[in-house]
Amino acid sequence: MFKYFPCFFLLALIQLNSCKGTAQSSLQETNHTGMELILNENYSGFEQEEYLLIKNQKELNAFYGKINRTRKPGLTPPSIDFSTEMILIWCGDSTASNYADLELNEKADYLQVHKLKTTASKEENSFIVSPFSIYKLPLSTKNLKIIK
Repeated sequence: MFKYFPCFFLLALIQLNSCKGTAQSSLQETNHTGMELILNENYSGFEQEEYLLIKNQKELNAFYGKINRTRKPGLTPPSIDFSTEMILIWCGDSTASNYADLELNEKADYLQVHKLKTTASKEENSFIVSPFSIYKLPLSTKNLKIIK
């Protein structure tokens, strides 16, 4: 009975270590300025590229109302503390096939959002999508300046 104890102990140790590796992974990404990616989806309903800065729950609910018009069941709005955070939303046009990779830089009197170039895939995509990305930022009274 005791001759199998080291095997069971080793197996239990390996199992516990493997669980720690999955617990540390996260779906949300954060960059150095505190901008955190919350959601990427394929259909926003917007026909032209647009950036939205949302600072209250009413505006966020209105945005989710627009994107949920064709979704059953719809997406639920994230829980955001608007006293300390705000939301930046990028909506791509119908020609966009990739999500935007945004970079935020804080200047003296404004927040600068720079859309990084994405490499196009080699395959032609015949699907019509208008992707969108939602980012969470620390609350600021500064204006937003978009650099494309």
